Amino acid sequence: MPQLDIVSYFPQFFWFCIFFTGFYVVLIQNYLPKLTRIIAVREALQPSPDQISSNTQESDTVTTKTHEVFAKTVHQTKEKCVQQFTETQNLLNIQTDVFNKHTNQAFAKYQTKKIQLNQTVKQTLQQMQTLLPGLKLRSSPMSQKQTSQFFSQALVNKLVNKTKSSKGKIK
Repeated sequence: MPQLDIVSYFPQFFWFCIFFTGFYVVLIQNYLPKLTRIIAVREALQPSPDQISSNTQESDTVTTKTHEVFAKTVHQTKEKCVQQFTETQNLLNIQTDVFNKHTNQAFAKYQTKKIQLNQTVKQTLQQMQTLLPGLKLRSSPMSQKQTSQFFSQALVNKLVNKTKSSKGKIK
């Protein structure tokens, strides 16, 4: 380790002494006089025991007034928070009522349109049966199994046609 090397020990000790001696001189000449002046001024400004008793009375009155103002402020803040909360709650209730009203109106319109559409479909089917008596129309919708079979068969046919056409193009 270089810091424990006997050859370099003396130069390190020398520069250590030079640096801290210079640091000590700067502290003594510059900062110590300023610190002593500050301490002297503080001692001069400290109140005498007579002034301390009058200061405690003043500080007691200031403390009680501060507590009164703080309690009043806390009370006013609580009142305003409660007032703001009730106003917000009322506003939300109004908005909820309006939203529910519009939702109910939209649902009612949907139901009437659905009923009208069902009636129109039934009338159309009846008219088609009267015009085309030999045509057998399904009045009930296809089952899910029949629908899936239909679409799967259509998909298979489309894929078969595509593969045939692509083979024809390759040749």
